[in-house]
Amino acid sequence: NYVDWLRNVRIVLNSEDIDYVLEAPMPALPAADASPKDHAIYKKWVADDKKVRCYLMASISNALQVQHDGMRDSRAIPQHLHELYGENSRNALFQLTAELYGTKMAD
Repeated sequence: NYVDWLRNVRIVLNSEDIDYVLEAPMPALPAADASPKDHAIYKKWVADDKKVRCYLMASISNALQVQHDGMRDSRAIPQHLHELYGENSRNALFQLTAELYGTKMAD
């Protein structure tokens, strides 16, 4: 499910041209004497990050929303979900081990 979810989220973010937020680190807060262009770039990134966070939070279950509500960096949400549900996650290993121990040899 995680791989499918991430693919679908990336499709939506790509269609909105805000998928860069998950790849690029947040720019530093520009100094007060920085150029208007630097301030505009920062403001756009913050606005796009807010949209990405909303899309991410809307696309996960209520239980996961509560768990990730305190994360303000939208890049941290997929990273944490990958740790929980990614292909090599502990959860997948546990399920595989439980299935292995639950099998019986045929007569």
